[in-house]
Amino acid sequence: MKKVILFLIDSMMPDVLERCIAAKKAPGLQFLMERSQYIPDCVTVFPTMTASIDCSLITGVYPDVHKIPGLVWYDTETRQMINYINGAIPVQKMGIAHCASNVLFDLNERHLSRSVKTIHEVVEENHLVSGSINVIAHRGHKKHKVHMPPMLDALTSFQLREKVSGPTIMSMGTLVRPDLFRSVAWDMSQSVLKGYGINDAFAIDQLIEVIRSGKQPHFTLVYLPENDHKLHKSPQDAIQHLAEVDKELVRFLDSFSSWEQMLERNVCILISDHGQTVIGEGEEHNIPLERLLSGFSIHAIGKVVAPEVDVVICNNERMAYLYAKDPDTLKGIVEALVVDDRIDVIAWRENEKIIVRKGGTTEVLRFWRDGTYPDAYGVKWGIEGDVSVLDVQFDGEQLLFDTYPDAFSRLYGSLFSQSGHVIAITAAKGYEMLSEYFPTHLGGGSHGSLHKQDSLIPLLIAGAKHKIGLPARLVDVKDFILCELGIATAPGQQ
Repeated sequence: MKKVILFLIDSMMPDVLERCIAAKKAPGLQFLMERSQYIPDCVTVFPTMTASIDCSLITGVYPDVHKIPGLVWYDTETRQMINYINGAIPVQKMGIAHCASNVLFDLNERHLSRSVKTIHEVVEENHLVSGSINVIAHRGHKKHKVHMPPMLDALTSFQLREKVSGPTIMSMGTLVRPDLFRSVAWDMSQSVLKGYGINDAFAIDQLIEVIRSGKQPHFTLVYLPENDHKLHKSPQDAIQHLAEVDKELVRFLDSFSSWEQMLERNVCILISDHGQTVIGEGEEHNIPLERLLSGFSIHAIGKVVAPEVDVVICNNERMAYLYAKDPDTLKGIVEALVVDDRIDVIAWRENEKIIVRKGGTTEVLRFWRDGTYPDAYGVKWGIEGDVSVLDVQFDGEQLLFDTYPDAFSRLYGSLFSQSGHVIAITAAKGYEMLSEYFPTHLGGGSHGSLHKQDSLIPLLIAGAKHKIGLPARLVDVKDFILCELGIATAPGQQ
């Protein structure tokens, strides 16, 4: 049986991938592309933010089931804002120990629902070995000790002593680094300046080491983050940024006696988590949420959420969650936002229905599950109102989504992933949310929205026995891998 290696390349976009290969700047990607089932329009999860997407990748379900709503969200039960490390100032205001605990421990041990199993849990329950390199969502059956670097240990007041769960072979940079990886010589890729090993070079070093050791897991998930960091700053250099990722993939391919040998021994899958949208350079491309909501009492980051607070803003770049005090406040917030046409989608729950409005318009759309209109994935929906709000069409057989891929399931997944009176809003193309202390990217790249620019990702599958069913979604990849490992037969495969 072949081993399966899944590379998660942050912010890799199909058009950039194709142009990079056409420019002869990506020999590794070209080699795999020529031997792959290539899907340029795989649909990712909403919000298009790493935390919710990674959890969907390893569980095969949308956030309404796995319960991780986004990178930043508000837990209405504990009355705490959750931040899996987004923005230096918000992290400082909320407390470094709190946010570090959120991402290192809470996400996997407390927030990620126990009602669904991760791919690592399923693989190892079937007597195979699973591996995870640098992925923040990694829950498994083995407990791993966290080795806090002295500076980070001091900044978190020496509070973080809990073990984390993961598969048998697991690393999180230098923080979780089993003995197997200790033979990787120290270099700058392990320094604080390079995220304590959470970078492309160190991830590939560890992958090569585990393969050379003879202990390669049957399944390994490898996260390569640097393309995303660079695109946030200079999207105009997207081809060069992806070419630099390719250099690391070539190092991996070169660790075999031939590139063909790698595919003889492995199924190699490459996927992105989301795309990015270029944000305009002028200040008008920042949507000032606090100014729009000036008539309401807004929670201040780092403060206790007092009973008199009307709204908690959780900024996820090109989308935001707004948590209202009560139903009447929710309605008032919607009316305050809908006047601004820079806001693209405004959606909230009303009992079992999702209500959607669009900034700058008066049209309303309502949809719900278990209706009469099927989509391409076999889910049936009920619909009332103006379908143009989400650019939805019905061809007589099924619902068609264009501007907002798989819009109904993805909005449903985000809004039913949490309790309380919550509104999900997204920015129009070229715009980004602005709120207290959270980072913005004028002239740079950003993501988070429901729009297809943020939502369509490439998927390459090389060396596999099967083809994944079409149309493909990121949530389908888990079952496809289990099928390749002989554990399950995934529905919809060819």
